[in-house]
Amino acid sequence: MIFKIRNTGLILLFIIFAGIAAQAQDRVETMEPGSVTMDSVYLADYTEELTSRLFLLFQNASLQINPGGEKIDKIVYRPNTNVRIGIAGFWKWLGLGLSIDNPFLKTDRAAYGKTSTLDFRVNLFGRVFAGEFFIQKYKGFFISSPEMPGGSHYIVPDMGTFSIGVAGYWIYNSGRFSIRAAYTQNESQKKSAGSLVIRPSFLYFLITSPHGIVPAAIIDTFRIPAANLVTKGRFYSFGLSPGYIYTLVFLRHFYATAAVFPGIAVQFSLYSNEEKSTSGYAFNFQLGGRLVVGYNSEKWFLGGSVQTGFNEVPDRLSNALFSYDVAQVRFWGGTRFDIFKKKKRAR
Repeated sequence: MIFKIRNTGLILLFIIFAGIAAQAQDRVETMEPGSVTMDSVYLADYTEELTSRLFLLFQNASLQINPGGEKIDKIVYRPNTNVRIGIAGFWKWLGLGLSIDNPFLKTDRAAYGKTSTLDFRVNLFGRVFAGEFFIQKYKGFFISSPEMPGGSHYIVPDMGTFSIGVAGYWIYNSGRFSIRAAYTQNESQKKSAGSLVIRPSFLYFLITSPHGIVPAAIIDTFRIPAANLVTKGRFYSFGLSPGYIYTLVFLRHFYATAAVFPGIAVQFSLYSNEEKSTSGYAFNFQLGGRLVVGYNSEKWFLGGSVQTGFNEVPDRLSNALFSYDVAQVRFWGGTRFDIFKKKKRAR
């Protein structure tokens, strides 16, 4: 019950924060127009149209644990779902996206278990300030290393993870460089340009398993001490990353965007087993990046991206006891609809 109440509170906080950010974005784009004026030589604006797309998402999530046994240095957990399909829509500064398990790609549940997932994202992309928010949940994992005798996998059906994250962007060269053109395609970059970007971030991550995260067979085989048998881990991370994004435009409508965000973060951790709880914190270097390649014309667009370091618990927490990482590869295609303009003309 406590787990559900805390998750509900975080979701409500997420919604409240999104509403506050939306109001702030409205104020920014209505005051001091000269400071955020778009240079039409570099940018084309489609924010008055509904930009919609379908996407295919490959998400390589992995969780590593150092249990402290005599014969084992790590246990690697993976969910039995990697490929998802989804839909997203963007209008003005607001974007919503939702993905589900790919129904056309069946996985072997007998060998890898069953994983249920939730992946919900909100984008608030203005010209000067932008924000990305996500809620992600997994339940059911298999262990890819070590394997059972004979090559089969240990399955942990009751283990679950829940994460909620926020990343903000302040774009210095907002008049000639568009983060919307690169990531949401409701603008278009007509000439090559780049910008210094300041990126603050926050991540909350929770892992829990009522019967213990490490299966009993692994405990016996590798002689793992009882004090190291964690049943719950909770992490908080606050980061600040000054970075740079650059978009290269070629063959008129084709583009490639590269972003790198080196920075620092402070991470807090809290581990619990059946006997006690242990907490700790650390300051660490973090590095995130994203690469996008695509085609973006007046009506149609398509592309692909690779992203790392957005939803990540670093391995330096508590002597490398936990390390969680998600790398995303995404492909999309979409178009724009002028339904809002038609409604205005009808009036």
